[in-house]
Amino acid sequence: MMRAMATNVDVFGRALWDWARGGSVPEMIERDDGYFESGAGAPVYLAPLKEWPAAERQAMRYVRGRVVDVGCGAGRVALHLQRRGLAVVGLDRSAFALRAAKLLGVQSLWRASLDDLVGRLEDFDSVVLFGNNFGLFESPERARALLTSWAERAKPGTRIFAESTNAYGGAAPAIDRAYYRRNLANGRSPGEVRLRYRYEDLVSPWFTWLFVSRSEMRAIVHGTGWRIARVLGEHPSEPYVAVLEKL
Repeated sequence: MMRAMATNVDVFGRALWDWARGGSVPEMIERDDGYFESGAGAPVYLAPLKEWPAAERQAMRYVRGRVVDVGCGAGRVALHLQRRGLAVVGLDRSAFALRAAKLLGVQSLWRASLDDLVGRLEDFDSVVLFGNNFGLFESPERARALLTSWAERAKPGTRIFAESTNAYGGAAPAIDRAYYRRNLANGRSPGEVRLRYRYEDLVSPWFTWLFVSRSEMRAIVHGTGWRIARVLGEHPSEPYVAVLEKL
């Protein structure tokens, strides 16, 4: 008899937990129009610094002070910053992700969401959103609202390291021309992707991820209390990091 898929579980966190213990089966990504693709798996989510995207490596020189690694996953960024001697907190909503990060050696962990960060933003000098984690904002409107709330609590000079990938360049995961045209026809931002994860016999709930171009990033940030100090990343089809500074 075929075994039923388990739903409404922390699928990606379970995958991270397995990868941290030596597993190698990648996650699958399902889009809401029926498209599937294999995810990046352990080689990306547990990658050492030398294997990170160029923009992330370049951004490391600007990270300073007390750091919060938002959507830390298994802790690849937090671990690197720890080794550099920085005080870093790994933040994630997933209990399994935090277990994986602890197993791999991240010392300070916080189970929380983007909204929870508002009340503690003044504790940090650098906010890292690597792994395309600007997508956690889900939509341009929510991104603007949260960035504005963060600015109200952040210290002057606080930096946000916001990574995304141009939805129009063909390199953003699970995005193609037909899909972003469909989004435009439905009144959504082109880079809003409705996804869910599959891993072994597990299926996650549906969630929305946001990809934005450099010009869209500038439009979102304008008027929120932050300024874009620099944008790192050479090729338009590759991930880029926008370094935001509190005004």
